[in-house]
Amino acid sequence: MNNLNHVDFSSSNAKPENSSMTTVNILGRLRIATEQIRYIQSSLAHDGLSDQVDMLDKVGKELDGILFNLGDIFSDDTRQSEINITSHDGQISTWLEQTFSSKPQRPPNRAAARFESIKAVIQASSFVNALQKQVRQNAKERLTTVLDLPVDICKLNLWSFNMMEYDEPMVLSTLLIFDAHDIISRYRIDIETLKNFGRALTDGYQKYRAPYHNDFHGADVLQTTHCLLIKSSLMNVFTQTEIAALLFAAAVHDYEHPGLNNGYLVKTKNDLAIIYNDFSVLENHHASSIFKLLRDKRHNIWSNMDKNEYRTFRSLVISLVLATDMANHASLVERMSTYFFFKETNSATALPDSKTLLQTLLHAADISNATKPWPIYVQAVEKIMEEFFIQGDLEKIYCEDDKPTFDRDSTDIVQLQMSFITHIVNPIFDVLSKVLQIDCLDHKQKESSSSATTTTTTTTTTKLPWQYDLQLNLETWKQVAKSGDVQKLIIDKKPLKLDLIYLQEYVEKAEKILKKRSQHDLLLACTLTSS
Repeated sequence: MNNLNHVDFSSSNAKPENSSMTTVNILGRLRIATEQIRYIQSSLAHDGLSDQVDMLDKVGKELDGILFNLGDIFSDDTRQSEINITSHDGQISTWLEQTFSSKPQRPPNRAAARFESIKAVIQASSFVNALQKQVRQNAKERLTTVLDLPVDICKLNLWSFNMMEYDEPMVLSTLLIFDAHDIISRYRIDIETLKNFGRALTDGYQKYRAPYHNDFHGADVLQTTHCLLIKSSLMNVFTQTEIAALLFAAAVHDYEHPGLNNGYLVKTKNDLAIIYNDFSVLENHHASSIFKLLRDKRHNIWSNMDKNEYRTFRSLVISLVLATDMANHASLVERMSTYFFFKETNSATALPDSKTLLQTLLHAADISNATKPWPIYVQAVEKIMEEFFIQGDLEKIYCEDDKPTFDRDSTDIVQLQMSFITHIVNPIFDVLSKVLQIDCLDHKQKESSSSATTTTTTTTTTKLPWQYDLQLNLETWKQVAKSGDVQKLIIDKKPLKLDLIYLQEYVEKAEKILKKRSQHDLLLACTLTSS
């Protein structure tokens, strides 16, 4: 019985943490309590106290039942989810909380669709590698040669691919990626019709000349979604219809984006807000407008799709585009985290349906800029911040009673990026890493894997393609905040232009810090292994 003294019950009286994933914290504490009950039960059994063992067995089963029921409740994708963020800048905290958590504004008659049965478990199978090779090599030369494209599909398979370096990114990405997934051949899509659709899509993305939400962003999200998909164990989970819907939704998800967010449109009583009753205004517009475009036979790339399949396809595309509303972020992270909590504890619980996995992939791709190499990421920072500042300028004119969400003269870009990575990007990619079985995409990571010692092979090879860049980008901003002159970051305020040469100094500092940290972790791992 002396072993019971080592059981730690101190967490039972702990106050709830101020965390963006409070639900998962609660589940974690329940899991700890369950494990402690089982530990005590085992100890009592060893000492021959059968009555107490039976009593604790009942308590343990009750806790297991509570965990199962919580999982069922939390799997409801219509639950209101919130994130609580602590930041030195109240303006940044408010924006993150209001933008990336759901508001009580959903129509009350919306059906509560719970997790449905999945078609296959999320696991690596014997033919995943074959499928990956097939997708990588499929149409490697066909379209590239025939259409004289500047790159082939192999380039688009790279996490470090920079879409902003190419003209007509939407035409380029739809041709290559749709062909790589056999979408063109399966649905008998005419190449000229697909090119016409790509150009019409480009026109829609460029309609309002938004600095960030334009055709480069749409093509980048499509390429990132493709990259996540082909490198994951999910190729054998999704149907061809689901893959086609996912890639199509990625391409069109911000069609005709005005460069203003939902909050602004609702606040200014914009026509779109009136049409869609303040609910996911932009997302409803994107979905509606793209299907209007498809009514024109010159752009209807799905004209040969079976009618029954098209109904399923259209429904799924709409749900995926609507799920890109950033207000759904907290709910998505919570639902996926809840599932993996139960998976880790080997509890019996329903698996997430394929639609939830598709939504998670698309949402992650939509906010993936901070997971890319610094040169790509910092270009995106300039563009998105300029778009924010344009909205702030308009708010000063049309919303005199309210302080601008982002003020060109006072917003702390460094703190904003740090908070965005910490509270928004990291959580979704953390839960995504539990879904995907990723191959190394980057040659640099392959080199680091081959140079590692055998004692740390497992740790190194499980590195995901975005992990290093996420750490580097966050550490760079931390170094700027710590010792840099924030004012030197900005060359021009309107339009925003950052001093990339000045920032590069801090990128190099961050690289050295991460290298030292990696060496320390390696030494610690070796020490633990030898002991």
